[in-house]
Amino acid sequence: MRRVVLLACMLCCTGILAVTRPPGVYIQPRYDVFFKAGETVEMPCVAEGIPNPRYTWQKNGIDFNPSGNDDRLVQLTNVGTIVINRPEDKDEGIFQCFAENDYGKSATININLREAKLKEFDVEADVTFSPYLGESQTLNCVAPESIPPPEVYWVIKEQYGGLTPINFDARVTMDHESRLRITNIKAVDSQDGKAYACMAMNRIVRKTTQGAHQFIIPRGSSEVQRPVTYMWASPTDHFGLRGDEFRIKCIFAGNPTPDVHWVRPDGKPLPDYAKQSSFGQELVFSRLEFSDGGEYVCWATNALSPQRVQRTITVRVESRPYWIEKPRDVVLGIGETARFKCLADGMPKPSLNWYINTVRLGDANMDKRFKRIAFDEVMLVNVTKEDAMVIQCNVTNKYGYIWGDVYLNVLCKYLLGFIPPV
Repeated sequence: MRRVVLLACMLCCTGILAVTRPPGVYIQPRYDVFFKAGETVEMPCVAEGIPNPRYTWQKNGIDFNPSGNDDRLVQLTNVGTIVINRPEDKDEGIFQCFAENDYGKSATININLREAKLKEFDVEADVTFSPYLGESQTLNCVAPESIPPPEVYWVIKEQYGGLTPINFDARVTMDHESRLRITNIKAVDSQDGKAYACMAMNRIVRKTTQGAHQFIIPRGSSEVQRPVTYMWASPTDHFGLRGDEFRIKCIFAGNPTPDVHWVRPDGKPLPDYAKQSSFGQELVFSRLEFSDGGEYVCWATNALSPQRVQRTITVRVESRPYWIEKPRDVVLGIGETARFKCLADGMPKPSLNWYINTVRLGDANMDKRFKRIAFDEVMLVNVTKEDAMVIQCNVTNKYGYIWGDVYLNVLCKYLLGFIPPV
């Protein structure tokens, strides 16, 4: 009898007795990939599926053959990974990799391939400042264009071409717009006649460039004592993105050097992951959360200013789309109902679009059988073994998107559970 039952199951499942599975990409690049001209760059694309998937690419929305007529581009064997040897600016673009077998089509995120660059500073004449001892002083820096954005430092130019980085402290610091801020000038700031210079670095191209020479020649024979005054701060209405590192900073001038502190005027404590750095001038959130929105007050005093001098900064928190619950692969039996959830949120509220095998729901032939039972959930009833497919959802707002890519695999019910021994 058991042989008869097993044989009947095998007959009803003819064509899918071999294990099959739609493809799913599990190795892919980040959204942005940067390359240095002439140096090899790789865009990985690897998927699982049974049978093994076939790989194709698009560039700027158009079918793209990596192996074309350009021997600089190679697609690795049995995967979708592209290797570009001696990349050029013409290789820039938006790329997407697809993995397909007879049971569905999976896709990566859109990959923005860009050439890393660092331009030179604009040519400017050297400049000399002559502040009185005890006064504050600002040295300007307009960082050059860089992809990705550069790291900026301040250095002292040594006599024979060497560079000495400036060590920041409570008196000498840099604002978030790359300017050097000295809260009170001392005789040592003359640097024995050596020049100050702003330096920009791009690590991908392994290049640095320097701005104009700036000199400080202090005036006076003794330091002037000065009360606390506002010098610079982050914007009074400042927004950050949830999950990112976030920094707000206040710089106050004065001699003696002001002590800077932070509080929330609503009485809430600063979160544990918000640390004060730059000798109290900066508040650094390691990972910004919605609960961090609100007002923050930085205040400073010194011996001449026992009353607080303060600045209020309002922090607004917005967000790229993020998962509340990531979509999951679904494996079920013939005749059952498949449900796919794409639970996500963001600020502002994101839009959501569904895709079947990379074709937007609304254009696919199977649309009539799909039911959108909620903004973030679709359902397919009475599935058949031909319904194996890949379901995608794209959740988007002005800050970016997230891409869900999962499969539906339909098996005979006896394959989902215990098979009786023969």
